[in-house]
Amino acid sequence: MDEENQPLKLNVGGMIFETLLDTLTKVPSSKLSRILTGSEPSVQQIGPREYFIDRDGSLFGYILDFLRTSELLLPGDFRDYDSLAKEFEFYELDPVLCTLETVQRKNKSEILEVRYIRKRTGAFFRVFGSSVETVLALSSQITLHVEKASFSPQASIEKKKPTSAQILSFHDLVFQCGAKNYVNGGQVNIYVQITPEDRKILLGFNVLGILLDYLTKIGFCLQNTRAIHQQEDTVDCYTLKRNMK
Repeated sequence: MDEENQPLKLNVGGMIFETLLDTLTKVPSSKLSRILTGSEPSVQQIGPREYFIDRDGSLFGYILDFLRTSELLLPGDFRDYDSLAKEFEFYELDPVLCTLETVQRKNKSEILEVRYIRKRTGAFFRVFGSSVETVLALSSQITLHVEKASFSPQASIEKKKPTSAQILSFHDLVFQCGAKNYVNGGQVNIYVQITPEDRKILLGFNVLGILLDYLTKIGFCLQNTRAIHQQEDTVDCYTLKRNMK
């Protein structure tokens, strides 16, 4: 076997890899393609056809697999994209960075949790989101219509100016629906409208159904449901996820 076809041994951060020169020269402009020239101070020769590189060995495994297969295959739960991008930059594998960005967009997802709290005369909703943009956009889609209830058929219904869901922080918002009683005996009905629906909904369970339906239409998928039992209430939690574009 001629020397060029003999395997090379790479010690990267204490992890040992064996490969061929043809694999390392897949990207001619990279540091790895110049490994035998001795012109790279970051690559130290420690034996015949054996080299040491003081970098992250676990991430180098993904890089070597890419050079072998021309595919960037990462585990489904991989999240350390920034560190992997730095390794690609170190080895001067710039053409691969576009592939990494594509994989990152494909694998990156956002989480949304809807909490539904049932009350005797209404319901409260609290929505938590990992994306600030999604929380703000959802708030603008939810409109609350408050009408003063009257038990006299002849009396006109007093309406207040519609409001949006209340944003508590960059990552959560709250709103409610149903009847709300005051200490003076008065009562208002709070209706919820979720654009593009033009209906105003009073009952909490119906609002929940429309909200979940809207979220699935914009790309979210229901992952799981659970119930949290508090002193006086039961909180139904719905966790949804979608891939970010």
